[in-house]
Order: sequence, then C-alpha cells, then structure tokens
Amino acid sequence: MPADKSQAPKKIFIMAGEVSGDLHGANLINHLKARSPFPLEIYGVGGDKIKATGAKEFYDLAHFHVTGLSAAIKKAPKYHKASKKIFASIERSRPDLVVLIDNPGFNLLMAKKIHALNIPIVYFIAPQVWAWGQKRVHTIKKYIKKVLVVFKFEKKFFEEYGVPVSWVGHPLKDIVEFKKTGKSFPLITLMPGSRKTELNSLLSLMLKTAGKIHEKMSQAKFQMIQSPNMPDSVYQKRVKDSSVAVELVKKNSYDAIASSDLVIVCSGTATLECAILGVPMIVTNKGSIVTYLAAKALIKVDCLGLPNLILGKKKFPEFLQFKATPEKISAEAVNILTNKHRMEEMKKDCAETSRLIGEKGASVRAADEVLALLS
Repeated sequence: MPADKSQAPKKIFIMAGEVSGDLHGANLINHLKARSPFPLEIYGVGGDKIKATGAKEFYDLAHFHVTGLSAAIKKAPKYHKASKKIFASIERSRPDLVVLIDNPGFNLLMAKKIHALNIPIVYFIAPQVWAWGQKRVHTIKKYIKKVLVVFKFEKKFFEEYGVPVSWVGHPLKDIVEFKKTGKSFPLITLMPGSRKTELNSLLSLMLKTAGKIHEKMSQAKFQMIQSPNMPDSVYQKRVKDSSVAVELVKKNSYDAIASSDLVIVCSGTATLECAILGVPMIVTNKGSIVTYLAAKALIKVDCLGLPNLILGKKKFPEFLQFKATPEKISAEAVNILTNKHRMEEMKKDCAETSRLIGEKGASVRAADEVLALLS
C-alpha cells in the first residue's frame, strides 16, 4: 500500500546488535517501508545492513558484540558509552515506537530508559528467558508493549506471565536458500561461530576433531565456514597448521552446508540454519570457566542446541564445555557417518524442526504487527 504523503511521518527507532540481528533488522525496515500506509522515518542501530537501508542517525553496535561473561566485562565501558549516545539520539528524535531486536544484555537495559520517556517498545526476537535468566520476564512485562516471538512455544510462555505476545515465525526461513552439489566422498562442515570469543575456543577444537575423523575415515573431506565479519588471517594460519586439509568457505555458505553430510556447529542460530538445510549436526561449545559457571547457574533447560529445544528432546548430540573434546566429538561423528539409519532419522528431525519454526514471511508479519501498533 503506498504511503499517504500528506500525513506527518511516523518515527520508528530500530535497535539491533550482532550480525544476525542486523540482518533481521534490515529486512524488517525494508518491509516496513514497503507496507506502511503512512510515511515513515526510520532511525537505526546495528551493523552494515541496517546502515545500508538509509536509517537516520545510524550507530554501529554490531561490530563489538561479545559472548561470555569475561568478554562482556571487558567491553562494559564501550557499551556504556554506546548506550549514552543511542539514548541521546532517542531523546532527540522522539520516535513514536522503538523496536528492539534480540541482544537482550544491552537492549533490556535500554528498555528501562526508553520506557521512562513514555515511548512504546516492541521486542522482535525476544530474549530466551524460558531458557535462562527467567526473572527478566518481569522486566519485559514492565517495559515492553508487545513481544514478537520466533518460536511457537515462546508464545505460551509469555502468555502465562501476562505479556502481550504474537508468534511471527523465524525470519531465517526467508533467508536460507541453497542448491546442493553432488560428490562421491563424505563431506564434513565445521562451523566454529562468528564471534572472536567463539573462534578462540572452537577453531582449534574443530580442526583437531577433523584430524581425528580423518584418521578413521581417510576418504572424508572437510570445509570450514568463515564469518564475513572476521579477518581471513584468523582462520588461515590455524587451518594451514592443521594436520588435515580444510577448505575455507566465505561465499555461498548455505550451498556448502547443504552439500555436506554432517556439520559440527557452534551452539546458537547456526544450528537452526543447519536444520533448515536438512543436514545432520553435532552441537558443541565451550567458554572460559567463569562464563561456564555463570551460565550453569542460570540455564534452566537440559539442552543448548535450538533444534533440540524446539523438538523437546535431544535429537542432535551436544558436546559442551568439558565434554567438548576432539576424541569424543570425532567418535560421535564417525558413528553418525557410518550409520545410514541414524543419518536418515536426523534428516527427519531437521525437517520437523524447520516445520515447527513456521512458514516463510516472519519479517512481513513482524512489520505488520509494528505498523498495527503505530496505527
């Protein structure tokens, strides 16, 4: 519907953090512009993709995102400085609505300040309070006008706490597109994550695991998905020193993953990408002992892999912290790769995970929810 240019524009402030949030935020902005019946002024915080939409008073928050308690403490002064600048921009622009996207550590702190300005807030891709930090649901209820969740089971959770909520599905379903290529050998894809903290702990682990797999399956070949936001040098030296050849993949990563037989993947959104692509996976992660102990005290669920949480059962093996060793992961990988029945069952579990996160069009549905609140 074309916007009525005679109306005064409505102002929306979009606030994302890390790379995935930046991508979903940019898609949301584009759908808001395309579907709004009234003129819009979009203000943005995020990364390169939100910046490319032409968002006003843009602030880059995506490029210093961290995971883990230790890393977050080190970055605290930088986040504090960013919060002051962003809040000043919100005070100056006085938007009609603020949309927070994921990144709960930063966004929930900002929500309290924004709420004090009497500006309504929508949360798209809500914090996973059902898994850890459950007390934060009370913060969400106090400061957030409406939550737009990506998993169906989240809707029931928030409703039980009296939080206004809509399930829109997962925006990854609109993004993950691929074509498979044929091959005559087992192909294993390594996905060590996209953040510096993840790479520091998982790059060497995955390369050593590949070496162990190759000892038992000499015909196997390996590839590693390289984050476009990390320098090539982060990967190249360690891959060069590896005991087994590993091809680095920077472009067409979905095609590369879809063509593989097994993925060894860092826990997080990447596990959902693997499920949508229909590829069996082993989920792994490890962090500093401080981060591990803090997470262990907070996490309320038995699994960490999102497909396992969605299915309600540990269908994909997880090797976390002290269990994340090359010996254990490689033994599981060989077991999967040499068990045709197990491979087929995991592919079915991938398909069921993909079905449960909804149909395509999540960003369109989220845009319509935002526009309905503005109306």
